[in-house]
Order: sequence, then structure tokens, then C-alpha cells
Amino acid sequence: MVPIFITGLILFTFLVLAGRVLKLTEWMVNHGTDISQVLLIIVYTIPYVLFFTLPIATLLASLIAFSRLNEDNEIIALKSSGISPYQILPPVVTFSIISYVLASFIAIYLFPIGNHSMARLLFEIAQSNTSIGIKQGVFNDNIPNIVLYANHISAHDHTMEGVFIFDDRDPSISNTIIARKGRIISDPKKMSINLHLIDGSSFMVSKDLDSSKKLRFTSYDLRIELEDIMSRFSSRMKGEKEMSISELSSHLKKAKKATVKHNILAIELQRKFSIPFACLLLGLIGFPLGLMMRAKRRSWGIVLSIVIFVVYYIMLSAADSLGQTGTLNPVVAMWIPNMVLGAATFILFWRAIRET
Repeated sequence: MVPIFITGLILFTFLVLAGRVLKLTEWMVNHGTDISQVLLIIVYTIPYVLFFTLPIATLLASLIAFSRLNEDNEIIALKSSGISPYQILPPVVTFSIISYVLASFIAIYLFPIGNHSMARLLFEIAQSNTSIGIKQGVFNDNIPNIVLYANHISAHDHTMEGVFIFDDRDPSISNTIIARKGRIISDPKKMSINLHLIDGSSFMVSKDLDSSKKLRFTSYDLRIELEDIMSRFSSRMKGEKEMSISELSSHLKKAKKATVKHNILAIELQRKFSIPFACLLLGLIGFPLGLMMRAKRRSWGIVLSIVIFVVYYIMLSAADSLGQTGTLNPVVAMWIPNMVLGAATFILFWRAIRET
């Protein structure tokens, strides 16, 4: 099981990282990111990737190993020698427990550290590149829901002249800003970047077009959060994903129950336990599946592993959504996929043992 596990883990991790590397390459070209920073981003991404590739690698190792034993008639030979399937089970259980412990270590320690380090590094990149990829004379849409235009940008201090901004981040109001001058100022403590505008006007119109407001200003600061600047990485940079178990528990106690914030915190806390436990179940379910595959090709094991993991991931995503909206209790929601997986494991064990 171990060689298959290592091979599968490297393969799936590489496939997931490949997509990230393409985006990082684009980021490096468009924003002048240093190669060393790109490598650091990849390193900080690995715990996030491993958190989701460990379960499928565990399942693949168990399923392929026993389907191979079954295909080579080793199971029949063992049974003829008086060795029951129960006697083959301890190595599988041990392997699954090791995978569970490894996944728990990643979820509890490496995952929040990697996310926090990622957030810091991405802000440093944005801070060092104060223009954040803004070009003069064109409409820049690098920041989601914000369009920025500047007639001229000084190469010396990045001061902008003739600034036009369309801010559509607010779901209820569209804000159009025109300013004579502007400058980008970073705020490392709050991990945000401010567009400091001078001498201009702001035109705010409600999305239903029922109301509007005009504001004349001599000085205006438009704040852009790190999540807005780095939207491509936002799935790895949510505040909850950077928190340890103690931090999540502390915030959970302070959050008002039945709110979206409370549900998200509860889901993130349970995720640190439910996904590692899924490694244990997936390692065990590979044992009866491998025994039941008979003489089918080994490639079927890979396909079956991917199908099972995709089904599990769909259930996990659905449980996440239902938990966030409060349709289901967040704690219960995050364990429903494991309950289904546990029931399937029990049924398959019973069938496999009976048939062998």
C-alpha cells in the first residue's frame, strides 16, 4: 500500500498544483512577481492541497493493493492456507490510522499556518508592487468589481492624474468616482490598500435606480481589502481558514448563533476533524472494494477511487452549503458525508467477508 500511496499522493498533488502554477505564472508576468516569491506561494499552498489529496491517495492505496492481491489469486492462496480476511485487516487499519493522524496534523497545524503565511506573502507582493498592475490610458479591471482608469501614472511615485473609478462591490449601490489626482497607499497592519483620491466627485446610484447621491470631496480614500486584490487566491485566504482550533472556538463563542458567521466558523472547526476522519474510512473501504473487484483491470481501481472521492466531495460541498445557510446544523452537516461513507464501509465489509 505504501508505494501506491506515495505515488498517488505525488500525482494528485502535482495535478492540483499544476493549475495553480499556471495562474501564478500569469501573476508573475503581469505583476512582476519574483520567482522566489512564486516558489514560496507554492510551498504555502502544499498543506491546502495535501488536505484534499490525502483522502483519495489513501483510498487508492488500499483499493489497488487488494485488487492486485485478488487479481493475482493471492487472496485465494491465503484463504487456502487458513488465513481469514480478518487476519489481513490489521495492516489496513494501521495504514488508515497513520493517514488519519497525518491528515489531522496538516488540518490542525500546517493548514492555518500555510494560509496565514500565504495571506502575508500576497500582501507583501501587492505592497511592493504599488501600482498593482495598473496601466495608464486603459480601463484596468485587475480588482474584481472595480474598474480603474488613469490618464497618466507617474513612474517616479505612482501618482495618478485624471482618475476614473467604477466601484460595483456593494450589492445595493454602484459608486462612480472621478478625481483630479490619486495615489495608492498600502496599509500593512490592516492588510489593505487605499486609493487616496484628491479633488473629485462621487456619484452613488442604487441598483434598483430608485435613489442617487452626489458627493463632492477634496480628499477621498477608497479601501481595497486583500481578498479583493487577490481574488484568485480568496478560497485559501478566508480568515476562518487561517485560524487554529483554539481561535475558531474562541470566535465561535463570541459569534451570534444561527448567523452565517457562526455557521461558517462551526463548519471550519468541524472540517478539521471530519476530513481527516474520512481518510480513515476511505482507507478501510478500499479493503472490501479490492476484494470484490475480482479479476478486473487495475486501472478500474483508479477510476473507482476517483469516482468515490468525487461523490464524497460533492456530499461535502452540499453539506457545507446547507450548513452555512442554517438548513442543517453545521456540526451535523459536516459529518453527514462521513456517516454515509461509514455505512457504505460497513455494508461492503459484510458483503466482502461473506463472499470470501
